[in-house]
Amino acid sequence: MARRRTPSPKLWTANQIVAFNVAKARRLRGWTQEEAARALAPYLGTTLSTASFSALERSVDTGRVREFNADELLAFARGFGVPITWFFTPPSVYWDGVGVSTPDTGEEGLDPMVMLHAVLGTPETLAAYREDLLSWPDPRHRMRRNPDGTLENQGRLQEDLHPLLDDLLRLRARRQLRDRFGDVDRAREVLNALTAVLDELDDSPLEGPAADASSPTPGGKTADPSRTAKPVA
Repeated sequence: MARRRTPSPKLWTANQIVAFNVAKARRLRGWTQEEAARALAPYLGTTLSTASFSALERSVDTGRVREFNADELLAFARGFGVPITWFFTPPSVYWDGVGVSTPDTGEEGLDPMVMLHAVLGTPETLAAYREDLLSWPDPRHRMRRNPDGTLENQGRLQEDLHPLLDDLLRLRARRQLRDRFGDVDRAREVLNALTAVLDELDDSPLEGPAADASSPTPGGKTADPSRTAKPVA
């Protein structure tokens, strides 16, 4: 299989990102390299040796970068039970000072966010993809005729892809919120806490100078704020 020279240590090729994410998927499943090779074997059509699997993962930071093909990516997605986009997602922990090596960006490298745009799509690129996906499912349904002559809908002949597309759009929206406001879950906690405090303030009795001014006097009458003694200049 073809190999190519590793770029600057601060830049990772798309193939190195795939290798990094193969290792991450293996750790996610809690598998050894040997166990992962066995799990992938039915989909790859071959069993990777432990040495081959180790070399694949180590190609992230060695001089021999493993190049992957579409058949292998599909096999990895099926074997590890993750979407193909998993393998093209730049590792966020390395975004500080690490770019993506592409032929058109030279020594500067590509901002990982640009790669994420390519992976998750943008409003411009998703429009055409959405139209294509919406036309893909077979609209026909299975029908069964009951003894009384009525027809019963048995569901689509093929799975409806619309919910999958909606999940993708929600994922992109969540990422955009995080880009602007940081940790979305943390922001939600802060907003919920702030809402609770405001609710408590709304429910609490009026306190402070305004309450004192309108509170009953020892004689049982309400003090007139306009008659309150003013400080002498």
